[in-house]
Amino acid sequence: IDTDWSLVFEPAHVVLRYAHAVQCYLQALVRNEHDAEEVAQEFFLWVSQNGLPRASQDRGRFRDYLKKVVRNKALNFLRDKGPRSFNTDLLKVPAPEDTRGIPDQEWLVHWRGCLLKRTWRRLEDYQAHSPKGRYHTVLLLCATYPGEDSASLVARAAAMEGSTMAADAFRKQVSRARRVFAELLVHEVAETIDKPSPSDVEEELTDLGLMRYVRDYLPIRRRV
Repeated sequence: IDTDWSLVFEPAHVVLRYAHAVQCYLQALVRNEHDAEEVAQEFFLWVSQNGLPRASQDRGRFRDYLKKVVRNKALNFLRDKGPRSFNTDLLKVPAPEDTRGIPDQEWLVHWRGCLLKRTWRRLEDYQAHSPKGRYHTVLLLCATYPGEDSASLVARAAAMEGSTMAADAFRKQVSRARRVFAELLVHEVAETIDKPSPSDVEEELTDLGLMRYVRDYLPIRRRV
């Protein structure tokens, strides 16, 4: 599974795919909502005009590169505000290699959120092109109502889609949906790593706290 680096260089792709993670990370770095929004707008404008010229296929994980770029934009903003702001607020901005600070934890949380959100969207697209498979519907119901039994979830599915499903068929759909979700998630993570090996992808899944969603389905088939 190879990273589509042509999309990494496409500004609109970067903004749409990672905007939420960037905005939340800037709020954690700058600590002022209005300042963070200003930095975010400047960053997105800069990306739209320049792309990401230093992104390359020998830099490993794209999220590490993007985090450094965003962090540098935050530092430049604080410098421009003046020495007083720089001396006080700059100390709150961790080095890129420092994974212990709250801002970096925020970055991982929201990066993970972006990956999961995109995986859910891809599962929805998968269902749209596979009419017999209601994977997105059944898995979303399980995630939304984790304490309910199959009969209750079947009733909810019927109310949502206007069609009925037997309880055993529902459970089979859930089992298959979990496998497809795992496949899509692994591919989504792999697309952020250059020339990913299975161990690279597994390490990234572990670092992001996503391994629990895919562990039972490894190794992932390459057909997706």
